[in-house]
Amino acid sequence: MGLKKKLVVLLLITLFLTTPTVSLLFSISGVDFDNFNYLWDYLLIDYSLNTIKLVLMTIFFSLIFGVLPAWFISTTDFKLRKVYDLLLYLPLAIPTYIMAYTYSDIVSYTGPVQTFFRDYSPKFAEIINIDYLQIEFLSILLSLSLYPYLYTTCRISFSRIGTSYINLSKTLGLSEFSTFLKIVIPISRAAIFSGLFLIVMEVLNEYGAVNYFGVNTYTSGIFRAWGPMVDIKTASLLAVFLFIIVALFFILERYVNSNYKFNYAINSGLRTYFPTSTIKFVILNIVCLVPIVFGFLVPLFHMLKNIFNKSLNHDLFDVLNLTGNTVIVALIASFFIILFSVMIQFINRLSKSRLNKVLGDVVSLSYAMPGAVVGIAFIILFTVFADFFDILMVGSFLVLIYAYVVRYMAVGISPIKSSFEKQPESTDLAAQSLGLNKMNLLNKIYIPINRPAIIIAFLLCFIDIMKDLPLTLILRPFNFDTLATQTYEFAVEEMLARSSLYSFAIVFLGTVMLIILKNTLNKGIDVS
Repeated sequence: MGLKKKLVVLLLITLFLTTPTVSLLFSISGVDFDNFNYLWDYLLIDYSLNTIKLVLMTIFFSLIFGVLPAWFISTTDFKLRKVYDLLLYLPLAIPTYIMAYTYSDIVSYTGPVQTFFRDYSPKFAEIINIDYLQIEFLSILLSLSLYPYLYTTCRISFSRIGTSYINLSKTLGLSEFSTFLKIVIPISRAAIFSGLFLIVMEVLNEYGAVNYFGVNTYTSGIFRAWGPMVDIKTASLLAVFLFIIVALFFILERYVNSNYKFNYAINSGLRTYFPTSTIKFVILNIVCLVPIVFGFLVPLFHMLKNIFNKSLNHDLFDVLNLTGNTVIVALIASFFIILFSVMIQFINRLSKSRLNKVLGDVVSLSYAMPGAVVGIAFIILFTVFADFFDILMVGSFLVLIYAYVVRYMAVGISPIKSSFEKQPESTDLAAQSLGLNKMNLLNKIYIPINRPAIIIAFLLCFIDIMKDLPLTLILRPFNFDTLATQTYEFAVEEMLARSSLYSFAIVFLGTVMLIILKNTLNKGIDVS
């Protein structure tokens, strides 16, 4: 494959991934100013304030749930350490909307918490009988579901600092707390910000939870304009506003990461841990158990309680059918994401083109875009397509898969890119000296060497697509449901107990995938 052909393939992939976003940006050129004035006067301020408040509060609680456990797991040797390390990842298997639905059912007036206290402590029951569907409670629930993003980045960063810094801090007489604040946090600033960036993007993407709690954010506004108001122009305006906000966050994240680069030894020297006193042992167990218990075990056991409630008459056949739908779309979309990701990185490896860096930034921005924005972009794009070619594509299975590929392409390309960049150029030279052509080089060298990264990328894509709600709600074919959409529909009809089996199916699949992912990561990264 010549240089020109490689560049043409990269340009085609770029066009494939960016056309929906470009169509969204061009769509606002014909929007009536009355729409903009309406948004400015009645909606934008409310949407902006609620979105900012929800993001900041979720960041605050995520820092508590994510950073401290990662520090204790990385620097303290104690019983159950490896068990905690695995369990702290698992709340990521519970989507934010399921976390919100489950806890709404738990703390409701007829839920187990208030029922228990009405029976055994009526006075306390009166105190806790409040409206929990508030933005403050929602931010705690979102952080319980999203903190593993921050825990993962901090866990790897803290473990890779190496013992030289820790031993030096002990020599200087710094306490563990001082070492944490003055050395570890500054060194890990880029990793912490990367984790927070992922959390912010997920909060901006959230629809199911904010809609159920009645919190007006940009995403809920897009759905309101697109659905009940039947106003695609207003929806596209809101989508562009949200796209601009996301782009600013994306630029800020890149700027921060470019300014903080550290070159430190990985687990250098003999691994040493801070001593464990009785008080510290109690504190670290509380710090680790709180997110595990409230982020995973409580929702899981509540789902199981509802599942075994015989009065609900769960439709197991329907659950199996929707599980099949969910697995099929996730498998197909993940396959194409991995295929494109490997193609991009292999072509870049051969051509060393600067175009790939631009493409990488474009792909990363596509993941930062909330699902509602991507959904509106696809509706606009294929509405124009239908006008030109008289073919209605919106609401087709093909468009849904296409949208998944665009939305989650960055999830697949990131680990594969990192793995390809670690391979020395001598590998290419040795293969050429053996007479291997380009396809044999890919099949016999690069795919086997980068297999762990490809598996990680596939699992990450599968988990994210399986949990997706906003994009699936907008673009799903007629009479086609997934576990996520069925869970949402039961929730909006206030049938939370009926949704438990569908929620459990998502959590079970996600937990299995996360355990496989964790084992794969442990083989490739030393996070002892």
